[in-house]
Amino acid sequence: MDSVLLEYIEQAFDVFQDGIWISDADSTCLFVNKKYEELSGFSKKWMMGRKATSIVAEGIFDVAVNPEVISTGRPVSKIQTLSNGRHLSLDGFPIFDNEGKVIMCITFIRDISTIVNMENRLAHQRDLLNTLVRINNSAGLQSGEDGSNFIYSSAMETFLSKARIVAQTDISILILGETGVGKDVMAQRIHAMSRRADKPFIKVDCGSISANLIESELFGYIGGAFSGASRSGRIGLIEAAAGGTVFFDEIGELPLPLQTRLLRFLQDGVIVRVGANTPKKVDVRVVAATNKDLEKAVARGEFRSDLYYRLKIAVLHIPPLRKRKDDIMPLAKFFLQYFSRRYNRPVSLADEVEPLLLSYDWPGNVRELKSMMQEAVVTCPENVLRPSHLPISAAVPVQEPASSAGEFNFEGRDYHDIMREMECRMLRAAIARFSGNMTAASKMLRMDRSTMFRKIRELEKHGFKVL
Repeated sequence: MDSVLLEYIEQAFDVFQDGIWISDADSTCLFVNKKYEELSGFSKKWMMGRKATSIVAEGIFDVAVNPEVISTGRPVSKIQTLSNGRHLSLDGFPIFDNEGKVIMCITFIRDISTIVNMENRLAHQRDLLNTLVRINNSAGLQSGEDGSNFIYSSAMETFLSKARIVAQTDISILILGETGVGKDVMAQRIHAMSRRADKPFIKVDCGSISANLIESELFGYIGGAFSGASRSGRIGLIEAAAGGTVFFDEIGELPLPLQTRLLRFLQDGVIVRVGANTPKKVDVRVVAATNKDLEKAVARGEFRSDLYYRLKIAVLHIPPLRKRKDDIMPLAKFFLQYFSRRYNRPVSLADEVEPLLLSYDWPGNVRELKSMMQEAVVTCPENVLRPSHLPISAAVPVQEPASSAGEFNFEGRDYHDIMREMECRMLRAAIARFSGNMTAASKMLRMDRSTMFRKIRELEKHGFKVL
């Protein structure tokens, strides 16, 4: 019987509707079936004996799962884009010998190009429709008030293009970006673009839930599990998102013990309520976000490396607003119009505001821009918003004539006194540029806030007034 199976094994693989790639421990191709020839456009003869890593290096594939499966001994899932533009879903599994050593990797490949292309077209039409609705809705905006549907820059178009692709799968997604760029908004958008859009989207704010309660909040608990627990027990946030998406915002703040439990859930897809012994299968898609450098957190022992690599399957970087200059003015006008309608205060932008907004670095990103426009609508004394009405008006560099020797009083003063005067002027100008915001001024000067205060105290000891 075994000899018959071996004789017809290749024909058996060719019957599969999925593509199949089998490689050895060096990622060298040992076998591909007919379906994969069809999907990739390359012949079996061309692929046999080639290393997956070499094909990636040649730019024919953008990613391969083989090396990671061989090195970790665990299943790996990724989205692969071929040089011909086709999108493939890869699921690689390790094959072990009698001693438990990985000797082969078998990868199952499915074509998701049709789904991705259709979703891209639908998403584009949906974006256009949402924009038209928001512009013409005189009753005010109930959703999208973050301006996430106003995507103008190429940087954000690139982000959304990749997001639409990974949204079609169930793999975990890690969203990286500075504070205020809209990671939670984009997580909701990914959910809306996925096949789970009609199911729950549950947000877990890892930084705001008490460390004593976060385990029961995530996994739920049975009645009487701990003092103060409800008699009937309670469902956890992960279970509440069944069939949908659970979003872990600021996952870098998740305590280490909970990281272990989350890793177990990602691996097995099961949860155990606090106080219970029976595991429960839960079908949930995980999206996580952080503004932390998780690789450094792993090196410091603050974040589990295995959880990090489990989340790192699909990583999306949201660029900061300062690198999306094309988005600043459309977003500013959108927020201004939105809050004008909300507070029934029609306010427009003066032309001279544009260079001010474009020259500012926006350390708080889109959130800061939104808050600034909201404050401007509420406090602006007239119907036209001018630079003087904005707290960042001092951020626009003022061209001053070059200093001359005559500006300094050299009589009875030495080099150190003159240098202290120059340092005093510099600090005073930096602080004034940010309307007294010491934190913003110290960031611009790349100086610790404590160092700035120390220098100010030293200058004041010598009779120089900075503040």
